[in-house]
Amino acid sequence: MREVAIIGVGMNKWGELWEKSINDIFVEAALEAIDDAGVDHVESMYVGCMSSGLFVGQEHIGALLADYLGVAPIPSLRVESACASGGAAVRQAFIDVASGVSDVALAGGVEKMTEGVDVTYALGTASD
Repeated sequence: MREVAIIGVGMNKWGELWEKSINDIFVEAALEAIDDAGVDHVESMYVGCMSSGLFVGQEHIGALLADYLGVAPIPSLRVESACASGGAAVRQAFIDVASGVSDVALAGGVEKMTEGVDVTYALGTASD
């Protein structure tokens, strides 16, 4: 396996971001990470997200966010592992680069809890 390095990072404001969609929240941090890395392309993307289907009614956010970010068509997957979803996305990007499949992989985590959703129920789906 090849050596792997995290070459760029991005993060947005935490809190009640009612004015921003899940797309906006992810893309803001992703663009910051791409700029910080100084790269002009991304070859694969991993999005950690536990409950986009329950919270925002969108299950297939890997492809959706790649399109919204303007990097489609690339392999772009949603990774779900409850509260470890973002970390699992980083793990998958690490494996992707270490194996030589990609030279530049983007990994991130995003979640947007919205009004009108039973948050207790949604969070409870992470347990048995």
